[in-house]
Amino acid sequence: MKIKTFIPAVFVAGAMLCSYASVPKVPAGEYLIEGELRNVPDSVVIDLLQEVEGGRTLRVVAKDTVVQGRFAFRDTISGTGPKKLLLFSFSKGFPGTRADVWVQSGKYVKITGDDCLLPLWKVSSEVAEQQFSNDFLALCPSERRQSLEWMAQEYDLMRGKKMQEVNWEKVNSLRAMYEPLDSLIYVAEMNYMKTAPVSAVWMDKYKLYASFLQWNRKFGHEDLIRSLYARMSEADKATAAGREITAYMNLPKSVKVGDEMVDGDLYDLEGNVRHLSEFKGKYILLDFWSMGCGPCVASLPEMEEIAQLYKDKMEVVSISQDSKEQWKSFVAKKNMKGNQWNELRQGNTGLAAAYQVIGIPHYVMIAPDGRVLQVWNGYGKGSLKKKMEELIK
Repeated sequence: MKIKTFIPAVFVAGAMLCSYASVPKVPAGEYLIEGELRNVPDSVVIDLLQEVEGGRTLRVVAKDTVVQGRFAFRDTISGTGPKKLLLFSFSKGFPGTRADVWVQSGKYVKITGDDCLLPLWKVSSEVAEQQFSNDFLALCPSERRQSLEWMAQEYDLMRGKKMQEVNWEKVNSLRAMYEPLDSLIYVAEMNYMKTAPVSAVWMDKYKLYASFLQWNRKFGHEDLIRSLYARMSEADKATAAGREITAYMNLPKSVKVGDEMVDGDLYDLEGNVRHLSEFKGKYILLDFWSMGCGPCVASLPEMEEIAQLYKDKMEVVSISQDSKEQWKSFVAKKNMKGNQWNELRQGNTGLAAAYQVIGIPHYVMIAPDGRVLQVWNGYGKGSLKKKMEELIK
């Protein structure tokens, strides 16, 4: 999501008239996206995605296969306002990042590209938000292209392979090259945001950068990130994105090994408010997880096994990062037992922030006296049993 598309902001009036003369008529209540590509192989599949549940998950809206350099998406759309969709492809040569495409009732969107670097494809439309998005993408064009080229190489090294089959030395060397370029782009965008219109695109960008205060602390530039908050109106702060940004501005204090545990409101499957303090006096194992995390799902049988094995001494509290409906549906489908809880917060800015959850699965063992005993990430078969043997006395 961090790199999108670019189209020059200035057009010659005559060129505009010539361009729009051939624009297809799109009925109210529909949108039409047409793509014309060069140097992109036929059979490449393009996905059209939509963010759901406040951007925490993505839903596939449609798929199309490139044939003779062309693809298209047409669908109905409710309301008169703009809606953000995302283009993506899992195909070889693509960098594994998405491009924003704004659609609106009765509007035509034209996409052109000269290679597989999808986030650099040119998106043209009369939707105002698309122009705002394109203005951001006019920044640092050479750095964006180089970063995406290295990113595409990284994804090609990883596609279709198991973790142990990946050449991690090569992957890490590519990341070491493109991450500094990405940081340069981030700073350029935030400096631009000091004067850019506070639009839906601006808010979307700021939500990403505000999240760095939790998820990407090594990036730094905290003062710059926080300074942009003053540009938001009270109405901006009242939106879903605004509330999430505000939460990132007010993250709880981080908990380290040896510190007293931090508690907060959690919700069980029946909607009851629950607290970790209910289990003080026993070991408490926190399991921060998501249904979209492969290792998290793989750990479920072993987690249930250790919960039963140590039930007299330990309580396992599984804290899902999924949306309410997805979480409840998945728990029911998998017939998951025990303490299945969820913070039901946008951005995971509560306990997940306090316990410094960056990657998942993320585990926190709390001792019977309420102090944090150990914190670790990741799962491999048998690892939970081994860890319990080390920690539970």
